[in-house]
This record gives sequence, structure tokens and C-alpha cells, in this order.
Amino acid sequence: MNYCDSMFSKLDRYILKELTGPFFLGVFILVFLLVSQQILKLMELVIDKGVDLLSVGELFLRVLPSFFVITLPMAVMMASVTTFNRLSADNEIIALHAAGMGFWRLFRPVLIFAVGVSLLTLSMGVMSGSTQGSLKSLAVKLLMQRASVGLEEGQFNGIFSNMMIYVESMPTFSDMKGVFIFDQRKADAPVVIVAKEGVLISDQATQTIGLHLVDGSLHQSLPNSERYQKMTFANYDVKIDFSEMVQRQDDVDGPSYAELQARISETKGEDLNALRLLSRFYRRFLFALASLIFCLMGMPLGIVSGRITRVGGFAAGIMIITLYYMLMMLGDSLITARIAPPIVAAIFPIVVLLPCCAYLLRKVAVNVSPTLFGISSKRP
Repeated sequence: MNYCDSMFSKLDRYILKELTGPFFLGVFILVFLLVSQQILKLMELVIDKGVDLLSVGELFLRVLPSFFVITLPMAVMMASVTTFNRLSADNEIIALHAAGMGFWRLFRPVLIFAVGVSLLTLSMGVMSGSTQGSLKSLAVKLLMQRASVGLEEGQFNGIFSNMMIYVESMPTFSDMKGVFIFDQRKADAPVVIVAKEGVLISDQATQTIGLHLVDGSLHQSLPNSERYQKMTFANYDVKIDFSEMVQRQDDVDGPSYAELQARISETKGEDLNALRLLSRFYRRFLFALASLIFCLMGMPLGIVSGRITRVGGFAAGIMIITLYYMLMMLGDSLITARIAPPIVAAIFPIVVLLPCCAYLLRKVAVNVSPTLFGISSKRP
């Protein structure tokens, strides 16, 4: 009995080891593909905008959990399929069956691995949600340190609330050439400012950003009148309070759960954007269940495909992952059509794939036997 327990323990370790290698390789490749473009943007902040490396590194670390939430389910599916595809193709499954180890005995280490990855995915989902507020504060901090972070040459920049800024060129981090400003902070008296030159000034003591404009003109509509006034200036200063910064923070980080619930209550469920964002909030945590299902589904797919082709299981895994994301899009469509609430739309892919997972496991558990691999189950 002790010998059998020892042998089973070695089997668990062996399968877990086989799963771990492809899993971490998959995570590395997928995360690299996702962050490669973001890394280029972060390096642009350092090279073109003069942001310090420490702040950029802090920003990168705070957004990293959101990448793991997406990549962990895909990586665990590929690891499970690849592992059992190889075990099946190399006839190791046959050897294990000959030693009296059935399908459900092989299933135990896979379940342990699946639960571990699921908990890891859930922790990443919690971390990505908890960093929303810190990302906003960090964005404001970077903007205060280097106001030019949010300004792009030759584009209309809406980084400040109710203010649009166009800069023809920026020879340095703070100097501006050809400045156009459309200021709507006073809704009844919008202002248009045009200047040949300007300088960005960040005052962290007063938590304001200043635009010192040179040689320009100011055009302002008069309240309750079709007339407007024009003023030319040699020097003119525009002050922006930091509380007005980062107009689209919610689009970048997403509003909190409480903010979404408040928006939905205020609009009596008519705000479709808030409903979709709430569904995405739930979905962030449901990715943990997706990791569990993907890992378990990968086992039967790998075993069956291993006797046919090396790439068959991999292709099936890609198809299932694609199906999952298509079901996510369908869930958003259900919200748009007002057929389902956000929680139902978020859990819809899980509801569809869970029976498929159970069917595959039961089907392969019943059929996986020595006769499936072309050998007799009868003892001589």
C-alpha cells in the first residue's frame, strides 16, 4: 500500500511538472505579445517626454495584473493540451493504463493544477481592480511632474476636462510652437486662444499646471449674446487645477463598482455603457472559472488528439478559446438588446462551456482504455 501511495505521489509530481513548463512558457509568450506595444509607449514617455524610469516602471507594474487576467486562461489551456497530447503520442498513457491507473487517477493532478491557476487568476483579477484608483493618482502625478506627457504634436489633445489643446510642435519637453486652445470650462462663455509660442509650467506646490502663452489672441463669446470680444496679448497665462486633469480616466482604468452602480441607478438602467462596464467588472473575476474549465478541457482534447496528430489538440484549444471570446461578445450583445442583465451576460460563456467540459471528460473517461489505443485488455 505504501508502495502504491509512493508511486501515485510520483505520478502527481510528474504530471504537474509536465504541465508547469508549457504553462509558464505560454504565459511568457502571451504576456510579451500583449505588453510589447505598451513597452514601446512607455519608452516613448522616457525618451520623448522626459518621464523618469522609476515612475514608468511603477506604471508598468500596476497594469501588469490586467494582462495576466487575460493570458492565464489561454496559457493553462495550451499547457494542458500540449502535455496530454505528448503523453498520448509517446504512448505514456498506454503505459499508465497498463499499470492500472485509470483516467480519473490521471485527472487528480490536473484538477490540482487547474485549481491553483484558477486561484492565481482570481488574485490577478482582484489586483487589477484594486489598482484602478492608484493608476488614476499615478497618472495625475506623472502629469504634474511632466505636463507634456499628455500632449502630442499635431493632434487635438483632450487630457484636461472641458479643454482641447493643439500644439503644432514641441522643440523641448516644455516649449510649444503654434498653440491653439479651446476652453469650455465656462460653458456659457467658451474661449478660443491662439498663440505663436507657449511654455508648460508644472507647479507641484499649488498643484496646478500653467500655460504661459506668447504673442497671440483671445476670442471669447459673450453670454446671452451673438457678439464676441477679441483681445491680443504679448503674454498670457492659463492656469489649470489638477482636479480638472485626465478627462478620460474612466475610459483608461474603468470606474469602480460603486460608481457603476450609481450610474445605473441614476439612469434607471438606461446607460448601456455603464451596463457593459459592469459586465466587464464581473468578467474580470469569472476569468478564474475560465482557467479552471480550460485546463480540464485540455486533458481530454490532448489525449484524443495525441493519437492522431501533434497539432490537432492545439488547434482545438485555439478554437475553444476563440469560442469563449465570441461568447463574451455575444454577452455584450445581449446587454445591448436588453435581453440579459450584466451578471448573466458575464457568466454566459461559462454556462455554455461548462457542459461541454463535463461531456468531454465523461466521454474520454468512458472510452479511454487499452482497447482505444489498439491493444488488448485481456491478460494472457
